Amino acid sequence: MIIYIDTCCYCRPYDNRVHITQQRVRLEVNAIIDIVRLCGTSGIPIFGSAALSVEINDIGDYGKRERVRDFYYEVITEELELTDSIVFRAQKLTTHGIGGFDSYHIAFAEAAGANYLLTTDDRFERTADKLDIKTKVVNPITFLEEYLLWRLS
Repeated sequence: MIIYIDTCCYCRPYDNRVHITQQRVRLEVNAIIDIVRLCGTSGIPIFGSAALSVEINDIGDYGKRERVRDFYYEVITEELELTDSIVFRAQKLTTHGIGGFDSYHIAFAEAAGANYLLTTDDRFERTADKLDIKTKVVNPITFLEEYLLWRLS
């Protein structure tokens, strides 16, 4: 199994205090931390990408950017570089309604052979679910539920 985590998940533990008080956000933070621990103890690789690095470097709040960057580099086991085939795949995905960095996240996840791309972006998850892609795009909470069911079967 291989995991790819998008930027919104890396940012989630560092959201503002008002946002963190929301139950769903707290559950997502806990799920993300549990997944990182699970992957670390189970040897499940978490791939990063040049797109993630760029997106993290674009975070306006300096303190948050540094915390997210540290978390990202602490979590990933390998970082993929941008290739022509990834650019081509991302461009193709934009014609199917996946825009901006999300198209690159899918292209990188597919290039890594990732089984799951984790996101807290509902719209991204819904749009990706309608496409024929090699990587399953899910919320971290959903991933944990599926992983636990898989382990129990």
